[in-house]
Amino acid sequence: MYHLRKYKLKLADMTKKILVIEDDIALVKAYKEMFKPEEISVIGATTAQEGLTLVKSEKPDLIILDIMLPGGKNGFDVLEELKRNPATQKIPVVISTNLDSEEKVAKEIGVCNYIVKANTTKDEVMKLVMNCLRSSQSA
Repeated sequence: MYHLRKYKLKLADMTKKILVIEDDIALVKAYKEMFKPEEISVIGATTAQEGLTLVKSEKPDLIILDIMLPGGKNGFDVLEELKRNPATQKIPVVISTNLDSEEKVAKEIGVCNYIVKANTTKDEVMKLVMNCLRSSQSA
């Protein structure tokens, strides 16, 4: 297993916070467990609107965003809204989806990484997310 403790030393001396906007509650719990050893706080939202509300109140360091969401807005709606708003446009966003056909569109809008859930291991997810956190810290 690829351990990422070395990344923690490279992150700022403050607790990082990730907002996961994902309608699969079990996956949100899995992310919480995944990032616990790295002492990264994970907050979950199950709808686009809940996620947008939490972005304002929680000010996350990174967002993991599913494309297929209930409630009228999808992940691309959320991503476009985040990138239009000066207060949120610099928050790195990692798309985590089972749609392997939307990567080009997501990158054009400005995602940090695009993960196809079915094709990506837990260790790969950790590495991609930690790289986005590190990159945003140095920007």
